[in-house]
Parts: sequence; C-alpha cells; structure tokens
Amino acid sequence: MSSDDAYAAFLDKANEDPNAGRATTNGANGVNGHSDTNGVNGVNSAHSKQVPERLVTAAKDQFYVSDSDEPWVPVSFDIGQATSLPNEDDFIKAAGLKQSADNITILDPVDWDSQGQYKPLIDELRLESQGNDVRVYRVQIDSTRVEYWLVSQLDGNLLGYKAKAIES
Repeated sequence: MSSDDAYAAFLDKANEDPNAGRATTNGANGVNGHSDTNGVNGVNSAHSKQVPERLVTAAKDQFYVSDSDEPWVPVSFDIGQATSLPNEDDFIKAAGLKQSADNITILDPVDWDSQGQYKPLIDELRLESQGNDVRVYRVQIDSTRVEYWLVSQLDGNLLGYKAKAIES
C-alpha cells in the first residue's frame, strides 16, 4: 500500500461521524441528536423534562467560547415545589451531579457575560421563564474542565442551557 493510500484511509477514518450506528431519539441522546452520556437532555436526573421548543431554537448554532468551543445544550428538569432557584446543594441533587457544593459557584449573568455575548440565550430564557430570575452555575469538573449552567425556574422546573468548557 502506498503512503497516499494510507493517508487517504486515515483521513476517511478521521472524518467519519462519531455517532454513526447509534440510535438518535429526543431524550436519551440529548437535543438535536447530540449524544450525551449524562441522560435525558444532558442531565443525569430521574426528573428530566422535555425542553421547551423556544430554548431548543435559541441554542441552535450557539457555542460557549473557551479552549473547546462547546455547544449550548438546552436542559429542563423537575425541582419539585421550589419557587426560587436552588442553592449549590439543591442544584447538585436536582441535576444529578457528582461534584460537591464546594465545586459550584453561583454567578450573576450580567457580571458573567459582561460583553453581552450570550444575551440572546439569556433573553430567551427570561421570556420562557416568564421574567423569573436567571442564574449561572459554574461547576468545576477538574483542573481545566468546567460546565456552565445558565438557568431559570418556572412552576417547579429548572430550565435553561448547559455548556462544557476547557479553561487552561
């Protein structure tokens, strides 16, 4: 085999769809066919809910800019009878996260997005949650990996978006 053939085979393999051969459904594989091992709508929770269409549409082609530029994934899940956004401990339980509360920082969206880069997502979330408070939960996964959860609540549901980030 010539080196050109080997290189062509390498390129073909590199350009294959990583999700080829996997079933694509709304729910277990996240939103818009994106595979996510964290469960329904990217949330590892038995209380996951269907994401409102407005949030799915707003997140289309939106990315959190970091060393990895990951897509915003719409999320929605049950938080019981809560009428306000959860504290760090309650957020961990509701989202089914494995991190401790020490790894979570709650941020104000205005301070977090001082350049207005994510304003369209924040605005859609405020509309969908009928003007309720919006909050950012920064979850430190390890020394460089972070998840940002941009969320609000409505009628016992936590809804919004999450994005993975690499911050080196």
